[in-house]
Amino acid sequence: MIVNEKLETPEDPAPAAVLASGPIVRLQTLASKLRWALAVPAVAMLFAFADRPPMWPGVALALFGEGIQLWASAHLRKNVDVVMSGPYALARNPMYIGRFFVGLGLVLLTRRWFLVVPYVVGFWLYAQARVLGEEAHLRSLFGDRYRDYYAATRRWLPWWPRRRFSQERWSWQCVRRNHQVRVTAALVVGLLLIKWRMTAFGPLPW
Repeated sequence: MIVNEKLETPEDPAPAAVLASGPIVRLQTLASKLRWALAVPAVAMLFAFADRPPMWPGVALALFGEGIQLWASAHLRKNVDVVMSGPYALARNPMYIGRFFVGLGLVLLTRRWFLVVPYVVGFWLYAQARVLGEEAHLRSLFGDRYRDYYAATRRWLPWWPRRRFSQERWSWQCVRRNHQVRVTAALVVGLLLIKWRMTAFGPLPW
């Protein structure tokens, strides 16, 4: 969940100073670095191993996850307030939930089932580290407003909200501002390239 900024007051100590030396932030930083370090070999493995039809289960799951991310991005208003509308009313971290299903769908395209468990464990460790840092940041920024939302909404498992937090609606401006159009286009192009690679070269010996 992306946090939003608020002007600091004397009664509201600078969250960066409070969190900078914390173990949660160090863990979050490590998770971010590992994400980028593993991205290139992960994409290379995907194109190497995605060689066995049918594609539709993995494609369907990846597009489902991207739909969740698109929905979340349409409600993500940075530098305004805690985001509590759309999918954020059902769970606190819909972007991570969507991202998980996108990745799982791509893993399923390889038809190598032994990759599923490492992916699930690795993603959970990465997402949990990121979310813990973001939650601490939110608490320091928004205090009771975020605590009320936190108490009423689950971290991962979506659930119907007990009360309505926000009246905000889907905004294509937010989708563009959060660069989700590019992400969706990149996913679709990637799936088409995988389909071409599968058709052109077929199963590989490994």
